[in-house]
Amino acid sequence: MRRRVIRAPDDGRADCDACGADPRHTGSRRHPVLFRLLAVASVAALAACAPSPRAIDGAGTITIAGATLIDGTGAPPVEDAVVIVRGDRIERAGSRDDVPVPEGGEVVDATGKFLIPGLVDLHNHYRDGLEEWSWALQLHAGVLTVRSLGSDHGQTPAMIGEARAGNVPAPRIFTAGVGFTHPEGFPPGKLGPASEEEAREMVRELAAQEVDLIKMWVDTFLDTRPKIEPEIRSAIADEAAQHGIPVAAHVFFENDVWQLVDAGVRFFVHGVRDREVDDEFVAMALEKGLSFAPALGQAKTFWWVAEHPELLDDEEFRAGIQPAAFERLLDPENRAAMLESESTARRRVAYDYVTKFVRRMNEAGVALTVGSDSGAGTIAYGWGTHHELETLVEDAGLTPLEALAAAGAAAASEVTDDPDFGSVAEGNAADLVLLSADPLADIRNTRRIDRVMQAGVWLERGLPEFPQP
Repeated sequence: MRRRVIRAPDDGRADCDACGADPRHTGSRRHPVLFRLLAVASVAALAACAPSPRAIDGAGTITIAGATLIDGTGAPPVEDAVVIVRGDRIERAGSRDDVPVPEGGEVVDATGKFLIPGLVDLHNHYRDGLEEWSWALQLHAGVLTVRSLGSDHGQTPAMIGEARAGNVPAPRIFTAGVGFTHPEGFPPGKLGPASEEEAREMVRELAAQEVDLIKMWVDTFLDTRPKIEPEIRSAIADEAAQHGIPVAAHVFFENDVWQLVDAGVRFFVHGVRDREVDDEFVAMALEKGLSFAPALGQAKTFWWVAEHPELLDDEEFRAGIQPAAFERLLDPENRAAMLESESTARRRVAYDYVTKFVRRMNEAGVALTVGSDSGAGTIAYGWGTHHELETLVEDAGLTPLEALAAAGAAAASEVTDDPDFGSVAEGNAADLVLLSADPLADIRNTRRIDRVMQAGVWLERGLPEFPQP
């Protein structure tokens, strides 16, 4: 599904020859009165040339005035900003000097608050029968665009259709349908083609379902499962390209990234976790325009919760975990086993590699996006997106501004060619999150949500109850 950008109207600026007026007298002597007259005339001419703020009829608008605007592109914040919403679109956005508050309509005094775009999370897994619960958690957290990455079983495809039709409250959703793995690989229950032709036929079936992308898992999961073979991967990527469908791959090993890039894959979740990459890899990633959604929060979930039992009192974390899984976390013996297992020791080594990898990619200018892997393990919906922002900053060295761009314009540009979401700009969708504290001072302040707007409507926030059978 592609969405076009609604372009901002012309700002009314006009060329003006008088703007070239020079107030300086070029002779060796200046006539005081004449100089003052010339100066006044020049100032008046410059003022006439300056674009005057466009008058706006405020009837039917919602204006958010006085907040510090962090627009999601990585641009410096704009203090004392004014954002005017009409219908489901942002009509104007900028400093108060450039965008006056219109008369009429609803005006929200956001002085002392911080305005960011609705968050974009590119890595989620929804469970059959739990879709509405999951989406309500994400809306509560200001996650307004999501990508469902390969686990759409049972009623989930139909529920996504209902959400897209506006019949079920949900974020904007992009989907990969059901993803690919080895026939005996992980996760179970996915598409496991045994031949190149079978792989191509499966891609054609997904194309008929109008999926937004293809997902494949390329990982041994700590040497416990076989990886999908290179020739099968290449057949999947080639057939997808013939249908104009992008491919995203879950990776662990560096050599698999090289092979997948040769096959045409450009989007990756997780990252290189088996070694430190060299300059040649970095140059290739830049040249080919690769993008990585690292899921760092999920990568350390195998020990992080056990080391931080105070998290079990976090209301938003508790609300986003299935009750049975949460009960297991409450058991001190289970938490101790998480810390003592051999697999956790191996995952810690992999985590050291992947945080170095993300830091290296960011320093080189390779695209990074936010993908929390929500729904996997103990990554709670909604909470997980904010946890990923925090982890990117604290463990991988991104600045808060960079992390917000990774959950904003960078992520949006990966899922559609002309995104009209993910940034606060004229003509874009009015998906906004108003914060009560500065996320640039502390990225954890993205959880200090004052209110959330989706498509120009303020949402009624609240943590949903887990659905009972």
